[in-house]
Amino acid sequence: MSRPEISVVMPFTGDEYAARAAIDTLLALDVRRGDELILADNSGLAVARCGVAVIQALGERSPAHARNAGAARAHGEWILFLDADCRAPRWLLDAYFRAPVADDVGALAGEVVPLLEGDTLVSRYGSARSFLSQEAHLNHPYRPRAVAANLLVRRAAFAQVGGFYEGVRAAEDTDFSWRLQRAGWRLELRRGAVVEHRYRATLGELRRQWRGYAAGRAWLARRYDGFEPQPAVRRALGRAVARTHRSRVPSGSTALARGAPPVTAGRLERGRYLALDALLSADELAGLVLSNRPVGRPRGPADVVVVADRFPARGDPLVEFARALDGARVEAAARPESPDLEVAGRLQIDYREDDGIATRAVALVGLVVRHPLRSVADVLSRRAGEPPLSALAPAVRRLARDGRARVHVLGGGDTRVIARRIAQLAGRPLDEAPRRR
Repeated sequence: MSRPEISVVMPFTGDEYAARAAIDTLLALDVRRGDELILADNSGLAVARCGVAVIQALGERSPAHARNAGAARAHGEWILFLDADCRAPRWLLDAYFRAPVADDVGALAGEVVPLLEGDTLVSRYGSARSFLSQEAHLNHPYRPRAVAANLLVRRAAFAQVGGFYEGVRAAEDTDFSWRLQRAGWRLELRRGAVVEHRYRATLGELRRQWRGYAAGRAWLARRYDGFEPQPAVRRALGRAVARTHRSRVPSGSTALARGAPPVTAGRLERGRYLALDALLSADELAGLVLSNRPVGRPRGPADVVVVADRFPARGDPLVEFARALDGARVEAAARPESPDLEVAGRLQIDYREDDGIATRAVALVGLVVRHPLRSVADVLSRRAGEPPLSALAPAVRRLARDGRARVHVLGGGDTRVIARRIAQLAGRPLDEAPRRR
C-alpha cells in the first residue's frame, strides 16, 4: 500500500522520564522513507535520540504552541498530531490510508479509546466516560469537531488556517477543526487508526482539567455565534439515553462500535462515578466564568498600547505598523481566521475574547468605583451594536497597569470607536495611526 509522507508531531511537557517514554512511543511507530518523527518539547528536558528530532518549543507553555512549533519544522504532506499521553500501535500511520482520502478532506480524526491500565477511581472514571471519543466529537450538534490527541492534518489545510491558536488554555483543537471547516475543508473519521489514551489519575488533576475545558467552551461561545456550552445535566441525560439505546443493540456492537472498549462497573463503582459527575458539574460552572488565558503567562509593561480588531491577520499591512513600535502591546478584540504566527509570537497581545465573566465582573466593579463619571458617560454614549462597558472594562484595567502608555488605534470604523472609548475610560489621549487605504 502506497501512502504520502507523514510528519508525526508530538507536543510534550513533563520530566526526563516522561520525555524518554514519549520518544519510545514515537520510535515504536512503523515509518517509511520520507516520514519523520518530531518531539516538540514544551519543557526543555527532552534529549534527542536517533530517529527522533527534538524541537524546543519554550515560547509558551501550551500544547498549541508546541504543535505549531513542531509543524513549522515538518516537511511531510500530512502532519499527524499525537499526544504524549497516548499509546499508539506500530501500524498507526498506514491505518490512516487504508481507505482513499478525498481531495476536500483537510483532517482525518483517528479514534481515541481509554488505556485500561489505571488503578485509581479517577482513571477508571475517565476510561468509563471516554471523553475523547472522536466519533462522539464528530457528531457534535453545533458542528463536527476533533480532538488533537490523534489527528492527521493535510499540510495545505494547516497552512491555510494558520495553525492552532496560541495563548489559550483549552479548546484550541475544537476551534482549529471549526476554522478548518469554515475554510472549506472536511473532517473525516478513521476508526481503524486508533490510539489508547491515558486519563488523569488524581482528582486534583481531573478537576483542573475540567475547569479548563469549561473555560474553553465559554471562550468558543464568545467566538462562534449560535454555540452555547452544553450544561452538564444535559450531557448526563444524553448519556442515559445513549445507554438505553445501546442496551437494545445486539451484543458485540455497543461500546466498541463507538470507539471505546466496554468498562464494567459494579453498583458501588457506578455510585462513585455519579458523585464525580456531580463534583465536576460544579467545577464546570466555575470554569464557565473563568478566563481562557493560560495561567502564569509572562507579561511586561508596555510603552504603547495598540487597539485592534482581529489581529494579526496574515497579509494585513497594518501589522507592520504594530511591529515597528518599540515596547508595544496589542489590545485586540479577537483572533483572525488565519493568524500570522510569526508576528503573534513576537508581540505581546491581549484578546478581549479571552476575558471570562469573572474577569469582566471584577474589572467592571473596579472601573465603576474608581471612575463613576467616566463609566456613566460611556454607558449613556454607547450606540446600539457596540460592546457593553463590561466587555471593555478588562482592557481599561490592563491599560492602567501599563503606566502612562500611549494609546494608538489600528484600523478604522468600529475599531476607532472602541479605541476612543477605552482611552477615555482610562483617561488617556488617543493617538490615531494611519488609516488603511
